[in-house]
Amino acid sequence: MKTIVIVSLIIVVFGGGYALFQNGAEIDHNNTDSVLKESDDVANIEENTATETEVSSEENEVDDVNETETQNVREFTMDSFLFGYSMEEIKVTQGDTVTINLTSSEGLHDWVVDEFEAATEKISAGGNTSVTFVADKAGTFEFYCSVGSHRAQGMVGKLIVE
Repeated sequence: MKTIVIVSLIIVVFGGGYALFQNGAEIDHNNTDSVLKESDDVANIEENTATETEVSSEENEVDDVNETETQNVREFTMDSFLFGYSMEEIKVTQGDTVTINLTSSEGLHDWVVDEFEAATEKISAGGNTSVTFVADKAGTFEFYCSVGSHRAQGMVGKLIVE
C-alpha cells in the first residue's frame, strides 16, 4: 500500500513538473487544476485496484491457513554411523509432509523408505542431505541404509504413520 502511495506521489510531482515544462515555466492555473484532477483520478483508480488486490490476498491467506491445518510439516534430523541411526523410530500422522535431514558421523550412508519412494543421497562422514515426502499411507514402514550390507547388519528403523 505504501508503494502505491509513493508511486502516486511521484506521478503527481513529475506530471506537474512536465506540465510546467511544457508551458515554458508559465503557470496556467487551469492546466494545473486539470493535472491535479487527473492525478487524483489516477490515485483513486490505483487505490481501488490496491483494495481489490488486498482482498484477494486475504482470501488466499484463508485458503493457506486451511491447507496448513489439514497438512502438518514434520522435520527430523538424525545422524548415521556404522550400522545405525540416532533414531530408530519416527511417528507421523497420515498426510504429513515429512523432511528427514540426515548427517553422517562415520561411514557412507543414506536413508530410504521404499513405500514412499523416499531416499536421500549417499553421504560420507561429515556430510548432510535431506529428503521430503508426503506420508500418504498409514502403517509401519521400514527405513534403512541401502549401502552395501548395512541393512542386513541392522541399519534399519521404523516409520510409523498413524
